[in-house]
Amino acid sequence: MTIGYLYMILSLLCFGMIGIFAKYADARECRPSAVYTLAYGWSVLFGAVFVILFRGADFHVPAIVYAIALPFGVASAIGGIVFMAGIRYGKISTSWLVINLSAAVPAIASVLIYHERVSPRKIAMVALAIVSVILLWKDKQADEARQRTLDPFKETA
Repeated sequence: MTIGYLYMILSLLCFGMIGIFAKYADARECRPSAVYTLAYGWSVLFGAVFVILFRGADFHVPAIVYAIALPFGVASAIGGIVFMAGIRYGKISTSWLVINLSAAVPAIASVLIYHERVSPRKIAMVALAIVSVILLWKDKQADEARQRTLDPFKETA
């Protein structure tokens, strides 16, 4: 097994735990912005310790890294806060599936921006992602309709 597979498995576990931690924080009625602000603060600390231990405290990076890291960090923070806020109004399984379906965005962007070849596999992936989102939306509508018939006086989120 190559080290790449180990990295992929570790990232799968870590990203999966993010969803569980987000739902746990929501169950404790934590504000999404507070949770993600502290999470990113801990990320900075962990990153600094990593650089000190494994990179000889060499914090110098090329200027292009800053240009890439800033929008990357902003998108990541906004995405995390919005995801956590969305959990309050829906199921974590649905919310997490929608996040995972966001893989269609870089697939489409890779074709449009980097002019990558469009393979039948990519076309199928994007089509299935669209179908999945539609099915999730229909499932949510059915759940809301079921809730209204069970308790017509209860307001749904």
